[in-house]
Amino acid sequence: MKWKAAMQGVKRALATARQEVQATHSDGTVRAQKHLFASRSRMLIAGATTLVVFGGCAGAVSMHALHTKSWLQVYRGGQYVGLVPDNADVVSGMQRIADGYNIAFQTVPVRTDEAPTYSWQKVASFPTQAAVIQVNGKPLVYTTSKSSAQTVLQNVKAALAPKVKGATQETSEFADRVSIAEVSVGIEQILQATDATRLLLHPSTTHIAGRAASPVASLLKAQHSISTQSAASPLLTVRSEATVTKSVSVPYHITYVNDNTLATGDEKVVTHGQPGQAKEQVRETFENGVLKQAKVVSRTTVQQPVTEVVHRGTNSGVASGNWVWPTDGTTITSPFGYRSFGGGEFHPGIDIGVPMGTPIYATNNGTVLSAGWNSGGYGNWVEIDNGNGITTVFGHMSRVVAHSGQTVSKGEVIGYSGESGDATGPHLHYEVRVNGTPVDPMKYT
Repeated sequence: MKWKAAMQGVKRALATARQEVQATHSDGTVRAQKHLFASRSRMLIAGATTLVVFGGCAGAVSMHALHTKSWLQVYRGGQYVGLVPDNADVVSGMQRIADGYNIAFQTVPVRTDEAPTYSWQKVASFPTQAAVIQVNGKPLVYTTSKSSAQTVLQNVKAALAPKVKGATQETSEFADRVSIAEVSVGIEQILQATDATRLLLHPSTTHIAGRAASPVASLLKAQHSISTQSAASPLLTVRSEATVTKSVSVPYHITYVNDNTLATGDEKVVTHGQPGQAKEQVRETFENGVLKQAKVVSRTTVQQPVTEVVHRGTNSGVASGNWVWPTDGTTITSPFGYRSFGGGEFHPGIDIGVPMGTPIYATNNGTVLSAGWNSGGYGNWVEIDNGNGITTVFGHMSRVVAHSGQTVSKGEVIGYSGESGDATGPHLHYEVRVNGTPVDPMKYT
């Protein structure tokens, strides 16, 4: 019966000690720490008594001890924070943080069971109430409070919005969904408003961005793998709009009038053109101060432009024999007339071999009848009316610079050689027609 009485005493001692340890966790005061030491002593005495009374149960008590770890209860400002491992490196790291942020904390050693998933790292980082700035629901930077976060966003918006002189109806908004929330995070992740602003504007040059635990550090690492330039860009995008009034010049039109008293190719300005003036309301869109779009929303003419009137001579004076060679090359690769190869078909002009892009000249004064693409095999071509029933044709060009209705002068560039249409290799196909019938161009050189 004596051993039963001793056992009951041990149970009562263990129960009393366990209740006082639990009181230490819930009360969270420094005074409870003192009771904790006494409680631990009583638990040790009770455990020793159990071993004496129950020598045969020693193995079971030892197995329980193997599953019990050494921990430190952490108190900050007298308030219980949580548990960390009783480890010199952990305590040293906490002390470094505490010294840097002027934090006073105390630890009390205990032995207790904790789940393997217990997050003691959060305790070691000194969790502190803060505000987080989030982009599309993801944390970007932590600052001291919601008002501090609002100040940061205002500063960033002001820095990235354009300064548009004379603008009206200015608006600036974040391009992404930006929000603020209250959180508890390690004190090392919390920035003052000035540092947080600098970090969002210049992430790659801000020392704070190097903290491996910060959301910004993770974001920069992801950005760097994509583009070095993007990592140097602000972490937020501000889209701004502004309406500005601009004075613009209105171009004048030119009207051409045929004048038979002037020689072909001659022009005379009868009325000089004058540009007009207009006022435009322009809606400009910016991203981080860079103009992305400008849209005219209204336009008011202040002064009408004056149309320029030009007289053009129509007296061509052709068929005088003073024709010029149509290009810079002189090698005729296929003459006028029936060919001795390719089936002996009739060739209505001459082919002049020249490199791609060689200038092609009008061989006499005239008016352009057609310019551009010809589907009859000539490719890019120009047809000129030289007067007196004579027309000239220039084919297979790479580019045409003359246009229909244009009056051209002898020796004026009308295009550049090529091999468009039915052609083999770059060359100029040149024809002279009299009343629609091809004649030997060599008689007009």
